[in-house]
This record gives sequence, structure tokens and C-alpha cells, in this order.
Amino acid sequence: MKCIFSLSPAEITTLQNLSKYHPQQQVRSRGNLLLLSHEKIPLKDLARMIGITRQTASIWIENWEEKGICGLFNKPGWAQGRPPIVTESEQLAVIDCVKKAPRSLKKALSDIQQQCGLNLSKKSLKRVCKRMGMSWKRVRKSLKSKRNDELFYAKLDEIKQWLIQADNGELDFYYFDESGFTLEPCIPYAWQANNETIELPSSRSKRLNVLGFMSHRCDDFESYIVEGSVNSEVVIACVDAFAAKITKKTLLVIDNASTHTSKAFLNQIERWKEKGLTLVNIPPYSPELNKIEILWRKVKYEWMPFFAYESFQSLRDSLNNILSNIGRDKKYKITF
Repeated sequence: MKCIFSLSPAEITTLQNLSKYHPQQQVRSRGNLLLLSHEKIPLKDLARMIGITRQTASIWIENWEEKGICGLFNKPGWAQGRPPIVTESEQLAVIDCVKKAPRSLKKALSDIQQQCGLNLSKKSLKRVCKRMGMSWKRVRKSLKSKRNDELFYAKLDEIKQWLIQADNGELDFYYFDESGFTLEPCIPYAWQANNETIELPSSRSKRLNVLGFMSHRCDDFESYIVEGSVNSEVVIACVDAFAAKITKKTLLVIDNASTHTSKAFLNQIERWKEKGLTLVNIPPYSPELNKIEILWRKVKYEWMPFFAYESFQSLRDSLNNILSNIGRDKKYKITF
């Protein structure tokens, strides 16, 4: 049986370090194989464990016996595969073409051929993109270009100070917002077989509007579901119900929706303040400051089961189950 019968303590330590920390995967595998061979594991089992052929395993052992530690490394230019199609100096130009046409690799390939003289396949281009830290993912909507950055960062600093007080138990801090749900699903990405496609039922339906109050740690959540439109009177009634439950000074973040800026709503602010509830208005186009927006995305894109869209009753039941367990069930909790 071919194996390594003796290794000195120094050689064992060296091989252990190489098998764990060497930057080249092939060197790590060779070091690991030699250590396992020293334990008298049969060659065919070694090959299966490392994921190589029996012949390759035999060659690695022979190289160690003939050359010692030098046998673990390839000679310059040996076993390195073909030269890269795209050199390091060309990668930036290739990625620049991709960034100019991020939704169409076909357009990017045409630009690469014209500007760089490279005739790449789509698979080769994808490999270059991944090597340069790019991936295919959902494009995010943003309102940053419309907001006033000075007001945004000033309010952000204020909120940070209030959150410190909330963590110290000096006050409670909540986020408020509305979101709507219908039988037209927000379609998320999902792992699917190559020859199959998951199809979700979709149809027009009544709208379930949810008005939610989420604590800054998402460990407490109150919600109210309304079938139909939401006006200022509905919002006032929900805030009244929330204010009746508070036990200490409470700050509530709200955005600038029309139902939050109407005369009827504004007339209630002083009354709520007397009860210990202070409203915190965030600047326009600043949804990042209202963390309940993250919660709505979780509900729509991750937590809502596919069968919820089979009927309006299924949608209502699924939504009720999720909302009633937010902050209580670890499956429906966000850690900020």
C-alpha cells in the first residue's frame, strides 16, 4: 500500500499550516492528503476524500518523497490552466462596459468587442463580473436624488440620540407607516430547478391596508387592518388606540403622507402630546429614516407564503398570522 510511513514533528506542523492557511487551494489539498496518508489511509480512499483520481494522489506522494516540501508547489507556468482571456489591465474596461449596460450582457459584449477588441462569450463575461465582485441582483428604487441631505442627516443625528435614550429606558421609540396588500404578489427571487419555473397566482382584488406601529428593536408591534381606503380619520383612530396603550414618554416616527399632514390630523398633535406621545416628522423623500419600511419588505418578499395568493381569504389569514407574530416569533423578527 502506497503511503507516507514517517513524518517528523516539524514536517507535520509544516503540512498542517500549509493545509489550513496557504492561499493556493491545490497546495492546501496536497498538504491535507499527505497528512491523511501518514495515518495509513488507503490511496483509493484518499483520492475519494480529496476529490482527485488515484493516479494523481500517487503522483503527489511520489513528489513529496522525491522533493520534500518543494514537491507540493507547481513549477512556474505548470498546471496553471490556460492564460486568462481577460488580463488584469483589461478587466476594468470590461466592467466599465457592463456598468453602462447593466441589464443586458448582450449589449455589453458588443461594446467590449468594439472598445477592447475582445470576443467574449456570455459565460466568460459572467466569470469576469463575479471575479470583480459583481452579481445579478434586484435593482433598488431610491429617492436620494430628491431629498435635502442637510435635513436628512440632521434628523438622522436626532434619531440616533433618541435611540440611545430608548435603549437606556428613558423613553419608548416607535415607527409608524401604512402598507397595502392585494392578490397581485410582490414576486421575490427563489431557487428553482433549471427546467421548471415557480408560478404564483395573480389577480385583482380588494386591498388590505395595514397601519403598523413598530418599536425600535422590533420587539413590539401593533397593527390594524383596514379593507378599503385609508383617510386621516382612520389614521387618527389608530394613533388614538396606540396612544391609549403607552406607559411612558413615546416618540413616533411618521412620514409626510397626505393623511399625516391634513388639517384634521395636525389638530390632534397637541392632544397626543399631552398623553405622552410626540410625533417625529422625517424630511421628505427619506424612507431610510423610517425602519418599518424594512419590515414591510420582509413581509412582502420573504415572509408571505406562496399559497397566500390563492384567494383573498388566504391572503387575509396569512397576513393576520404574520402580523400577530411579529416581535413574538423569532421567525418574524428583525435585528437592527
